[in-house]
Amino acid sequence: MTGQEIKNIISMLTEKPEECGFEVYIITKSEPQLKKMGFIEKGTDNFYQKLKESIIKSLSEKYNDEEAEYVSADYIADDQRKFYIIPISQSYNPLPMLNTKAGTFSKNDIGDATGIAFSLRRDKNQIWVYQHLWSIMVPNKSKKNLMARLVSGERDVFEEMTDPIITFTEKCDFLVIDNNIITSDYKLLQNSFGFQDYIRLRADKTIEAIESKGIVAKVDKLKAYVNRGNGKPKYAKKMMRISDSKVLKMDQTKLWENIHKSTRWNGKIKEENGKFLLNTFAQVENLIDLLDERYTRSDITDTEYDTDVKRVAEPVATGTDNKGKK
Repeated sequence: MTGQEIKNIISMLTEKPEECGFEVYIITKSEPQLKKMGFIEKGTDNFYQKLKESIIKSLSEKYNDEEAEYVSADYIADDQRKFYIIPISQSYNPLPMLNTKAGTFSKNDIGDATGIAFSLRRDKNQIWVYQHLWSIMVPNKSKKNLMARLVSGERDVFEEMTDPIITFTEKCDFLVIDNNIITSDYKLLQNSFGFQDYIRLRADKTIEAIESKGIVAKVDKLKAYVNRGNGKPKYAKKMMRISDSKVLKMDQTKLWENIHKSTRWNGKIKEENGKFLLNTFAQVENLIDLLDERYTRSDITDTEYDTDVKRVAEPVATGTDNKGKK
């Protein structure tokens, strides 16, 4: 799924909000995990309508902004200020309950609530908007917080509120669209939804691709590299960057020919019998930089630049001047 496809779906749903269906669900730890919330509608200026408008506004302003950019989750190591697209699969699906039959929410579910899921639907298109329920958003969740309300009579006084309450906010922690998660806050996924397992799985797949290419003698050091960091996926993220490496897709003869022609890479990593020998983590990082094409040389000044975060440029049109005219 591309960023433009995501924006098109958001536009289709938000440009005519009156034609867009809207439902609110609580996600709980106990079964069924999806609980539909009910609302009392009072005219046009009701809480349900305001809630729908706030979610649509957040979608439009944050995810459909003209400058909003989308990239593959494989580039999370770059820590860009962009939206990451994470495909849902059998091995990683943080909200499987979205595809199950919903129960009915009751006040007894409040202490078990972990998040809120808003469903926006128009025709065959649907967006799920997930909003994480932090403790502060459920003040009575632990029954330790005292809440009060103002009561007007002969004088203004406060009385304790004993009924549970939930705070809805105008934010979208992540979206689920067409079996893809879209978010700029991957740390929430990492802290609460096991995203580190997805990262390590992608890193392992990358190591398998390197091994099958036959350019390294042994992959033991690569495996040790991704498992560094006391359980944190810092190094596995770096390995993810080369999961779709164009270098790995090159013909092997041409690949070695280009490496040996390169002033930067010829002899940079020790090789023997047409294979790299990886004995240190520094050599592993050199291999990652090689496969990621991290360094770029200017055609004009012949200066080499470190392009840690990069974007593929549009091809130059032939037979035109710099104004695009023949």
